[in-house]
Amino acid sequence: MSKLLADMKYLGRDPKKEFLFFGLSVLAFLGIGVAMYWYIGLNFLLLFPALGFVVYAFVFLTRYDALKRKKLEALCDEFITLFTFFGIYITDGFTVYNALEKLLDFAGEELNGLLKKLLHDIDEDKSVAPFVAFASIFEQISIREVMVAVYQMIDEGEGGLYLAQFKRLFARLADTKRSISKSTRLERLDTLSFLPLCGSGLTMLTLTLSILSIMEEMLDVL
Repeated sequence: MSKLLADMKYLGRDPKKEFLFFGLSVLAFLGIGVAMYWYIGLNFLLLFPALGFVVYAFVFLTRYDALKRKKLEALCDEFITLFTFFGIYITDGFTVYNALEKLLDFAGEELNGLLKKLLHDIDEDKSVAPFVAFASIFEQISIREVMVAVYQMIDEGEGGLYLAQFKRLFARLADTKRSISKSTRLERLDTLSFLPLCGSGLTMLTLTLSILSIMEEMLDVL
């Protein structure tokens, strides 16, 4: 539950409103079930609102994690794009601090705020801590390695060995991200391939239940 609340807050959602909406949805499914029972009595058709509620509850409880993961993936993609520019600035002779400032012109709202906080923390703390704190926002450990390499360029010089180390680590991060994105797309395509089978199965189930209902009515008549 604590993780669910944390995910809601990260996504900017109000937990009270989200759970209120969920509660109203539960009442709606319950109302549908009661109405069906009132009009048709105890019938297998009551399984449909029950099944619908189970599916809805599962989607409600898992979608926040999926949305958070999607947002973090987008943030990682933006990080890779921005720090490609960072590498160019450093190669052109900019200091690490000035190169980070330049990235503010291209960053989106969230990453812009994170970069401003990083620059502010660098002014207050000359250790590696601000860089590690910035990297902790992301799920990828490789980003932490890249940011530590950025710090080393400040602490021990922007050129030569440490610039090469940054470029090597950053290239590995970009390659890994591309590989993961490709695998994710293939997994989604595999998942989509099952949808026609699921649709066919649902159609057959509905048809079977309808036939059973008709047979039950005929037996009642006889």
